[in-house]
Amino acid sequence: MHRTIALIFICTLLSAGCLSPEPPQTEEGVRPVAPGANISLFEGQGVYTGIIGEETPDIPANYSMGTVTIPPGNATSPHRLVGTTEFVYLTGGEAEIRCDNQIVTARAGEAVLLPAGVLQSIASVGETDLRYVDVIQPPFSAKNEISGDDLAALAGTTDGVPVVFPDPREGIEWDLGSEMMIYTLANPVLMEEMNLPIEYSVAYVELLPGGSIGYNRLNGSSEVVYVLDGEVEVFTPDAGAVRVPAGTAAYVPPDRVKGYRNVAATNSTMLSFVDPAWTPERTEMLE
Repeated sequence: MHRTIALIFICTLLSAGCLSPEPPQTEEGVRPVAPGANISLFEGQGVYTGIIGEETPDIPANYSMGTVTIPPGNATSPHRLVGTTEFVYLTGGEAEIRCDNQIVTARAGEAVLLPAGVLQSIASVGETDLRYVDVIQPPFSAKNEISGDDLAALAGTTDGVPVVFPDPREGIEWDLGSEMMIYTLANPVLMEEMNLPIEYSVAYVELLPGGSIGYNRLNGSSEVVYVLDGEVEVFTPDAGAVRVPAGTAAYVPPDRVKGYRNVAATNSTMLSFVDPAWTPERTEMLE
């Protein structure tokens, strides 16, 4: 996404000591993740803010994650991500998403999964900024992005079809806590019939004021929670608690015992990304 120059500049500053990287975190701990630096997209058409990826080299993720903001009337240039899928969850505005010869319109609360290699672009067509959480698997690499004159060498269309998730509450419901609900949004194991080309799963979580999920463990899977609204506390039996306000995330290593609670006065919502994909068999509820 034309992030290469900005990333090289940031890395140069780090190596020169002009910027101080965050201290390394232990694998055992729950890691709070604040958004990184803003990076211009496609010659100023939008802004990318990294969460998981080159910004967090100590987090062993098999995808990259960030947020994108595109002002009304702007759009990402036509491009292909070779060998890489892109999952887009809208948090604001309205988008027209091109996937080869198809155009998908999406609004806040909707998600679209773009298969690898499709000719794509995302346009902000509403009256307010288009904002979305963006997940790329395998992690984004500039060498996999084909745009501009290089597209001519990859002319034609693929057999990829966009997968649209129109409402997170239409996913598979799971009642695993108190005053809360989890909805599986995208899961290649539990939704095998959809042939989703991803290895992670995505769930939408709603917690009422005071709502919580008690101690649990995901055996063999890591989890990244990204808070959309409100504020969530991730607590552990022996290492205190980490507060995760809206617009930030937390990384939970595999096999780590933890729980969640809503510490806001209003409803809190978040996205849960589990890799490898979540299944009931991976989950141990410990209280």
